[in-house]
Amino acid sequence: MTEIILAVAGSPWAYVALAALLLIDGFFPFVPGETFVGALSALAATGSGPSVAYVLGVAIMATVIGDAIAFVLGRRMGLSRWAWMRRPRIARAFAWAARGLRQRPAAFFLTAKFVPVGRVAVTMTAGATGFPVARYIPLSIAASSFYTVYHVAVGYAAGSWLSAHPLLAIVVSIGSVLLVGFSIDTVMTALSRRRRRRMLMAGEGPRD
Repeated sequence: MTEIILAVAGSPWAYVALAALLLIDGFFPFVPGETFVGALSALAATGSGPSVAYVLGVAIMATVIGDAIAFVLGRRMGLSRWAWMRRPRIARAFAWAARGLRQRPAAFFLTAKFVPVGRVAVTMTAGATGFPVARYIPLSIAASSFYTVYHVAVGYAAGSWLSAHPLLAIVVSIGSVLLVGFSIDTVMTALSRRRRRRMLMAGEGPRD
């Protein structure tokens, strides 16, 4: 990945690749969208990559559009149309997203952005459950902006710190982004399990 990033970082194709990855990442969370944001930002700080302002602008717009695609897919297809949606882990993710959207939608949109599968589950669930478009749009823009600014800041900080070593700056940036995502995912999973245990101990069944 680092070799590919270095190869395209100095050309306009870097912005095209960034936009494409983030568009796909909005509804298919297994492409390295956020890591590419951090890596390009790190290279921008070392003087070996594109403009950090352009990276930020392109990333925010592409993230918002990618989320909008997931929102529309959720509204058109629902959450059980395909067999993969009915798998236990995926079904639990959708149920988790539905609870969060009911209880604290603004905070949930923002926090779930940092959980790879979680952000797609939340956006698709919002579309499938009829979450108001007028409310979704500003929340999506705010969450996408905060999410992108964070990754750009992490990448730029790594690049500034390791300005003489662009390749190492990329590695540190990617590692930092992945570590934060993993940490937030772990904490949210632990809190969800604790909540289910409390409900079971109180004699309640888990509610979707």
